[in-house]
Amino acid sequence: MKTGVMPVGHLSASQVHAVLLAATAPPPLRSARPWRFQCTPDSVELYADPLTTGTDSEQRERMLDCGAALLNLRLAIKAQGSHADVRLFPTAGRPELLAVVQPHGYETIAPHDGELVAAIAGRQSNRRPFTAAVVPDAVQRQLRRAAEVERAWLATITADQVPQLREIMRRTEVPPAAPGPGGGNDLDVDPDRLVVVIGSLHDTALGRLQAGQAMQRVLLTAAAAGVSAALSPQAMALPATRRELRQLLGGGLWPQIMLRLGHGTAVPSSARTPLEDVVISDEHPFAASRPDGARRHGSR
Repeated sequence: MKTGVMPVGHLSASQVHAVLLAATAPPPLRSARPWRFQCTPDSVELYADPLTTGTDSEQRERMLDCGAALLNLRLAIKAQGSHADVRLFPTAGRPELLAVVQPHGYETIAPHDGELVAAIAGRQSNRRPFTAAVVPDAVQRQLRRAAEVERAWLATITADQVPQLREIMRRTEVPPAAPGPGGGNDLDVDPDRLVVVIGSLHDTALGRLQAGQAMQRVLLTAAAAGVSAALSPQAMALPATRRELRQLLGGGLWPQIMLRLGHGTAVPSSARTPLEDVVISDEHPFAASRPDGARRHGSR
């Protein structure tokens, strides 16, 4: 019987509830929450709510969203004093099962990871204008390391590359003034602002899932350092422009998401999805497809 939130390993039901709240905190790139969780006696399983249709960009963003949720899940388990043993794509023939996470043994959370856990609840995409204050070099190094920890890479757009980046973004079919997550304009890049791209060596589901974890670790690292971030998916909305961006970065990495980083005013928190809507149970079984997912789970 699928019972929703339940004890997992040596974690109590209340601890699992806290862990799942953290896992479902990342505001998704799109309106629907694409993740589903199932508790078993010894693990928490992460599923992607499948898309019956969808562009490659939509499929990629869904995997990034699930990677962000997985990173939060891992950190939250550590915050409960347990090691998170993770297996990615553990079952052949079940691509919707992205990860099995077992709370295994006991582990004291490192101070830096504790800061990331504290940043989970308040992390929002900030599309308001940033101030003229620059992101310190030390913080930029932290952001690069954060991506590398998750087997992804963070490339910084140089001032010389900004004009070409703007031209790439203008050639997308997305209107320049169309709001992305949180509103704003993706063409609002400036040589004096920090613009980075998180990429992976391989443009596979695994590479995208790892990039999603890297994206979230970078975002939490920025938030813990007092730096705001705006997710800018426009440059990767079309395969052709995404290939151009890849060449701009040297051709070695597949760009997965672009971020603008800086200092800005606070933004309100987005609405949280009730856990019962994303935790598999008898009342909320896992569906292979859910055409009304965006309507049911709300929008940002």
